[in-house]
Amino acid sequence: MNKAENLCGCIFNIQHFSIHDGPGIRTTVFFKGCPLNCVWCHNPESRSGVPVLFFTENRCTFCSRCVKACPGECHEIAEQDGILSHKIDRSACKKCGSCCTACFNGALEISGKFYDPESVIAEVMKDKVFYETSDGGVTFSGGEPFFQPEFLLRLLKLSKAEGLHTAIETCGFTKWEYMEEAAAYTDLFLFDYKISDPELHKKYTGADNRLILKNLDALDSLGADIILRCPLIPGINTDKDHLESIAEIANRYRNIREINLEPYHPLGISKSRGIGVDVKYANEKFLDNTEAKSCLEYILSLTEKKTIIM
Repeated sequence: MNKAENLCGCIFNIQHFSIHDGPGIRTTVFFKGCPLNCVWCHNPESRSGVPVLFFTENRCTFCSRCVKACPGECHEIAEQDGILSHKIDRSACKKCGSCCTACFNGALEISGKFYDPESVIAEVMKDKVFYETSDGGVTFSGGEPFFQPEFLLRLLKLSKAEGLHTAIETCGFTKWEYMEEAAAYTDLFLFDYKISDPELHKKYTGADNRLILKNLDALDSLGADIILRCPLIPGINTDKDHLESIAEIANRYRNIREINLEPYHPLGISKSRGIGVDVKYANEKFLDNTEAKSCLEYILSLTEKKTIIM
């Protein structure tokens, strides 16, 4: 059996009928694993490249079925001052899923599953009729698709063999050789541009942006179709300097045809708690509409050639 036949990848969601991840109606395949560690991450369950146990606290009725089912004794229902709590020893968890099966309330689930490429494409092709009538296709997102480069490339090749329009959403922090090889099978790159200043980028994402900008430059030189995706995070990157950099980047590269502004939402906070990791950006409020509109209008005043969508 050759290497390609053994190839599998870890996916945490296959979302049908997506309308915000490229043109038309699409299916978005969410990869596990990411080289960055953004403090505001909207999908913290995607950071690890392997399955994780997800716990939704408000669904738990403290029935103790998970305690009895778990072979690793990871779960404990404790009482203190008349208040029940559900504690999980994640270091002992083998992600076997026994507790999830035992939970009648859906409070426990394994986020992430290993697939072979053909199984993913079979799921994607269930909506082929919608792609054909809307000029849609498949989008590979995450996490970071290039965290699993061989698996991504195989999915791209299979997608093109089926005649699908392909898109990749990427943070850009990867080896250029991976991106260059994937570009031959990719119709559209949704390229994240998070923070302009390299040191601030490192502070808030765990890595500076030099490699990211180098890859963006090379991708544009290759002639790839690019949409620049820019999260707007209050107190981090809504300042005028960064907004000016967004416009400057968009104006500089001829193949960036559109800017997508993505206002902050706090949904990642509950997800972080659900997988047992510390919340590093505990802003519970959505980005104010007035501030978001102000950012949009300021960028519009600096670039005339690009469509801007929020």
